[in-house]
Amino acid sequence: MNQATQNYIRSIRLTNILDLQRIARGVNMDITQLDAGSFESDVSQLKVRNVLASLITSNQRLRLQGAVNFLTVSFMSHASGSPTWHGISSSSSDVLAANAAENFDLVVPPGVAAFCISVIGDAEVTLRNLGGPILADKLRNTVRPISCDPDALREIEAWLAKQFDGFGGDSEIKSGRALELEQEFIRRLAACLRASQPSSSKENRSSSARIEAARRVEQHLVDHPAIPQTIDDLCRVAGTSRRTLEYAFRDYFGTSPKRFTKVLRLNAARNDLLRGDVSTAKVVEIASGWGFTHMGQFSSDYRHMFGEKPSETLHRIPAHRGA
Repeated sequence: MNQATQNYIRSIRLTNILDLQRIARGVNMDITQLDAGSFESDVSQLKVRNVLASLITSNQRLRLQGAVNFLTVSFMSHASGSPTWHGISSSSSDVLAANAAENFDLVVPPGVAAFCISVIGDAEVTLRNLGGPILADKLRNTVRPISCDPDALREIEAWLAKQFDGFGGDSEIKSGRALELEQEFIRRLAACLRASQPSSSKENRSSSARIEAARRVEQHLVDHPAIPQTIDDLCRVAGTSRRTLEYAFRDYFGTSPKRFTKVLRLNAARNDLLRGDVSTAKVVEIASGWGFTHMGQFSSDYRHMFGEKPSETLHRIPAHRGA
């Protein structure tokens, strides 16, 4: 049966970030690992007709950037820190939303349980009709977290958790039951998104300026990935002092500018190693292409960051290669 028409529940443990990208249907994204250590992620997915709900946890701080192909809303626990959405810290009563073709920028701390719900076709039409003018207004400005009533969020989280637990592992869902679940999904989601409270965002002019400074520096690093950059260089790009730049990166990425610079290049090298042809790719060439000139230090930093040697990454066979 075509997966697009299947109704199912699936659970999987991932150890490769590229596999997390692969299973995120309808989402085109890049993922950067910001914390050091081996990557692990537990993913459960519930697909009923035109609704796909995913419950995702990871042991690492991750930066996710990209665009969605259809309306997607997310809400998450704040057990180990606050996620940031387009650089803005979100609260436990916030929903993070992106309309079809819109970009997203999310930093998720380790241990956070994230519910991500994608709604397409007739299901989205029904959701918007049930949500009415309140929902329409909220979805006009999705670069900011959307404030909802915390009790409404906890209610739908509990309901979703019950659905994930109720099927007893991987299984197909019969069409009649899938229709019932889709209708209940949309009704509960519309009620949750309609429920409002005064905005809890702490963003002000100062934090907005820091967000823009962090974005300028990040773009500069992306445009010049192999060129060594000092903190003073980055301050000139940002047009800020060292202290302001430190605050900006701590707020946005949860780490320092210096460490973020190295992490960005290590992740880029890892992506090339994961995608490389074992018969022709060479670790030293990939590393030097991202500005690493001392192979011993590169190997040490890489192993500390990802829990394996660069050569082990190159020879690993991720699930996406055989998909």
